[in-house]
Amino acid sequence: MKTKAEIRKQMLQHRKKLSVQWLKEASTGVIDNLQQLEAFKDASMVALYIAVGGEVDLQNLFITCWNLDKRTCIPHYNDQTKCYEMAEITRESLLEPGHLSIPEPVSIKRVPPENIDLILVPGLAFDASGNRLGRGGGYYDRILSGFPNYCTAIAFDFQLIPQIPVDAHDEPVDAIVTESKIIKVSNEH
Repeated sequence: MKTKAEIRKQMLQHRKKLSVQWLKEASTGVIDNLQQLEAFKDASMVALYIAVGGEVDLQNLFITCWNLDKRTCIPHYNDQTKCYEMAEITRESLLEPGHLSIPEPVSIKRVPPENIDLILVPGLAFDASGNRLGRGGGYYDRILSGFPNYCTAIAFDFQLIPQIPVDAHDEPVDAIVTESKIIKVSNEH
């Protein structure tokens, strides 16, 4: 089995080669599949993310959520705790580069985890057991630790690999949605 570092390197290299057109089309496929999930249909508050560096672009999903009267939130870095928390955003929200240059809301309206019905998480690689490999900071593992509701990984098909090395702090997801499939996972999340 490859190490986490080897998988990260391979996936980051692959993502650098993606064309803008491919990213747009594949992201649309992921969003279309996500909307088939009952967890999405039933959600009132959805935690999304702002895509960076070849991640699935969820920009159109924000608009879909707002058109369906779903509230949305994204990660916001808390300088005091050195962790990400979720902050609500609306059509009118202004964003600015935050921690790691990832866009965050200028005005913070914190959303407690128990108020989020569905959280969508990015990553570099995933396996069919719901294990995810992020960039290595453990930020999403901390967000997901004790998260009481549905957690879905958002990915492209090429990010699915046979097995991810797992550490004790790694948090699995309940489903993985790609441009071609939905994988529902059985785990104790």
